[in-house]
Amino acid sequence: MKYIAYLMVLMTFIFGTEYFVMKCCFPEYLFPLLIAIPLFFTLFGSLAIHFVYLKPSPSIAIIMGMKMFKILISMMLIILYVILIKDNAASFLFSFLLYFTTYLSFETWMLYSINKKKSAKKNDQL
Repeated sequence: MKYIAYLMVLMTFIFGTEYFVMKCCFPEYLFPLLIAIPLFFTLFGSLAIHFVYLKPSPSIAIIMGMKMFKILISMMLIILYVILIKDNAASFLFSFLLYFTTYLSFETWMLYSINKKKSAKKNDQL
């Protein structure tokens, strides 16, 4: 559960920093759905964390399938926003890219540390 807390703190920090910078320096680039991006990655992150903890040792294929599903959903959201809403599409794309790369780094670190703990427990049992 500490990884969910880490994810929430990370997304809140990035959102607060981005909102403050955009509000003070670039108010013309603020868009109404800015809060939806960190919520999207927090939701997907929570599901991924629960999946990794509930399944004792998920296979690489399942983990890669989850990542591919997340990429497809992300691409659909980007396309829908650009086509339907069109309000500050460039700033939406930049914000989405910022959150996506940050989340990807967090997810990689999280999976590495969880697998490291699990392999250490297996080695101790042997």
